[in-house]
Amino acid sequence: MLFQKKAKIMLAVADGNAVPLSEVPDEAFSSEILGKGFAVKPTSGTVYSPVDGTVESITESRHAYTLLSDDGLDILVHIGIDTVELKGEGFLSMVKEGDKIRAGDVLARADLDLINQKGFETVIPVVITNPERLSKTDFSLGKVLGGKSEALRYQLG
Repeated sequence: MLFQKKAKIMLAVADGNAVPLSEVPDEAFSSEILGKGFAVKPTSGTVYSPVDGTVESITESRHAYTLLSDDGLDILVHIGIDTVELKGEGFLSMVKEGDKIRAGDVLARADLDLINQKGFETVIPVVITNPERLSKTDFSLGKVLGGKSEALRYQLG
């Protein structure tokens, strides 16, 4: 009898609509050059951790978070497209580098209205930057609740 590895789960990072990376209007994400993953078109500005792990880094502009999951995945949570240009305006970090986090913990709050008014996309790509660790992925796309809904079921290789 074959032993099946237990699937692991990554949560949606915001309330909204989970979509494939191919729908992100930025080639670095949509072409999966940076890695594999999904994105959420948010309907609210609270951004949650998709996994249990550690906050590895936070950009000075507070729009991007690098997480290391407890099972060894390097994950980039990037709030918006080209939002680095806002220089932190509209972003409030709720964690700091080195923090231990649980799936569903709040990472940040983003002012979606401000981001839109400034002409930027609010879509939130979630990218696994070491996808070679994955042996199997199954995405759950469509309407999601941040920090609650499953967005990705995966197995490590």
